[in-house]
Amino acid sequence: MGEPIAEHLIDAGYGVTVVCHRNRAPVERLVARGAVEAGTAGEAAARTDVALLVLPTSADVETLVFRPDGIAAGMLEGYLIVDMGTCYPSDTRALAARIDAAGGRFIDAPVTGGIEGARAGSLTLMAGGDPAILESIRPIIETFCHEIYHFGGLGAGHAAKLIQNMVGWIEVAGVAEGLALAKAMDFDMDMFFKMLSSSHSNSPIIQWMVPKVLSGAFDDVEFRLDLAFKDIRQAASLGREESKLPLPVVNAATELFQLARASGYGSQDSTAVVRGLETVLGQEIRDPRWRKDSD
Repeated sequence: MGEPIAEHLIDAGYGVTVVCHRNRAPVERLVARGAVEAGTAGEAAARTDVALLVLPTSADVETLVFRPDGIAAGMLEGYLIVDMGTCYPSDTRALAARIDAAGGRFIDAPVTGGIEGARAGSLTLMAGGDPAILESIRPIIETFCHEIYHFGGLGAGHAAKLIQNMVGWIEVAGVAEGLALAKAMDFDMDMFFKMLSSSHSNSPIIQWMVPKVLSGAFDDVEFRLDLAFKDIRQAASLGREESKLPLPVVNAATELFQLARASGYGSQDSTAVVRGLETVLGQEIRDPRWRKDSD
């Protein structure tokens, strides 16, 4: 997601400095568009005023900030770190305190909309922290976001993102169970999908998920199952630790994701949540008409 976000910033005239993480190809494409490559995160911080980070966990953010060549090594007093990943609120608050002690500033500002939303510049952002800081970077954020919501103090943005993800992953789990039961009934799965598409139950998640399941495109990874499990597990933990609410549906859905992970599918796409149920069912939920190599 970082590459299309950086592209929007470059197109809007902002100076962008990038650091290679795992894959050099996006860095090379961004440099060709006008970005500057830094050798380390600390070097990038020394050249900039704001760091936009889209990383999986608070631990990843903390490592990037405080390792010897990290952001803290190069940032000046008042440097702003914007955590746009999906992280756990109590971890967010602890990290923010450590950054503050080092002379920096921090807000949590996760985004939703996926890679397509990032490419279109239509992401939705949920923020937590000082609203004045959010307003100071609003012109930056608006280059890639259409909707911006401030939910409260530090960690509130990450809490909102976990709840939003929770709703989506519960639906994914429900679709997985529906497909498995339809297969157990020996239905024509292509016909079943057409019926769902014209029913009141139809949704963007159904239109995204069912074709991937029927074609078996689980290695076309848009969002890893392990990361989906992390998100839904953290949402369940948030309910236990910061409220008195029972959340039986999200806890049950968490176990369905864990079943697929235990079956060995954690590195595949999140739609592989259905594969744990396939293991129990003893057959795959596929339709040869949906295979990419079919006529």
